[in-house]
Amino acid sequence: MSALYNKDILRLATEIPFTAPLADAQISITRTSRICGSRLRLDAIFDDQGRFLKLGLDVRACALGQATTAIVAPKLIGLDRQSLAHAADDFRAMLQENGPPPAPPFEALHILEPVRDHKSRHASVMLIFDAALAALDGWAEKSKDEMNASGPSQASVLGEGGGVLRS
Repeated sequence: MSALYNKDILRLATEIPFTAPLADAQISITRTSRICGSRLRLDAIFDDQGRFLKLGLDVRACALGQATTAIVAPKLIGLDRQSLAHAADDFRAMLQENGPPPAPPFEALHILEPVRDHKSRHASVMLIFDAALAALDGWAEKSKDEMNASGPSQASVLGEGGGVLRS
């Protein structure tokens, strides 16, 4: 177990950024590991491109989940969904299929390679990815719903008789 909870992982567990909740969060997502009970809440504000602009985190997880969050969370700002999903897939492959660590900017996740042999910890270390992807999906759905609810834009359209119709 000492390789699993080594000094680097324990140090990282104390370095989680963005620990203040966001009162004005556009999305709040909570994810819990059913196996170990680790929990992570992610509050987010997005830019106009649907990328993370600000984060607030509440992490109630083991040192492994905390260390993963400390590595991943700072890299989320400005990241698009496709890049995040790719990194999550690479990390999952590292854990489950003995794949290589994810590419930059997530290469520091190599420190969690000892988790491979502890399947009961996989869900905990994936919490930050699961929550971040859910937040991005929630934002995309919310944005789509808001666009649909507002109806067509106030653009001018040429009507049948040549007149201008306002929508």
